[in-house]
Amino acid sequence: MDLRYAHTRMANPRTQDTMTRSIERYGQLTPVLVVGDNENLVLVDGYLRVGSLGTLGKDTVVADVSATDEFQTLLRVLGTTQQRHWEAVEQAWIIRELKERFESSLRQIASGIGHDISWVSRRLSLIDELPEDLLESVLKGHVSAWAAGRILVPLARANKKHAKKLTEHLANNPLSTRYLSKFFDHYQGSDKRTRQRMIEDPYLFVKAHERKQEKKSDHALELGPEGCWIQDLRLVKKALRRVLDRLPNVVEFHIVLSKIGVFFSH
Repeated sequence: MDLRYAHTRMANPRTQDTMTRSIERYGQLTPVLVVGDNENLVLVDGYLRVGSLGTLGKDTVVADVSATDEFQTLLRVLGTTQQRHWEAVEQAWIIRELKERFESSLRQIASGIGHDISWVSRRLSLIDELPEDLLESVLKGHVSAWAAGRILVPLARANKKHAKKLTEHLANNPLSTRYLSKFFDHYQGSDKRTRQRMIEDPYLFVKAHERKQEKKSDHALELGPEGCWIQDLRLVKKALRRVLDRLPNVVEFHIVLSKIGVFFSH
């Protein structure tokens, strides 16, 4: 069996282990999907099942042979997302295969899988805009598909060195989605020097952020609801003072505008 699409699947050891235990206990319940290619059978869907069967020492697999050609089979599998969970990067790889191996346009692909062209283009950008070493980390499961799409792709467009450095950090010490979002938000609003420090040690930022949050919580607990209310009232007072200070200029500006309007109306 030809495993030519193995490179399009993300490694997920936990999911693989779950599949292996299930097959070991209950056997292979669902056939894999293959398509004929001359004298070979190409595995289109079912790489987890095949991997688990190999781990268990099995040399045969139950398979359904597609009645359509390879191109149409790929479109059908990619379009029936309710039957399996596709990572965005996996979808992107299949789209690239459809585009390059079968010389298909994005419009044809979009029509075949039931999405618009912009969706197909966004998926394709996940692998077209990521350097190969970063993409390899994603496919190996070192970096999540979410992090690749939301953080690494825009970061790679702006600064490939920083994207590579962040990928190396995430491969060794993954950050939660919440902390990674906060990290990138802060990175985007920082100057060049601060960005460099953040990339050199992302976890220092996380620790500093946690300490800051802890101090806020401790301070709020110390003040109690009454103290927090008074503190908020002081902030409102400061804001109102700024509004009142700017009021004369705003009023004067509107008076000038109204006079100009009267002048032109005559």
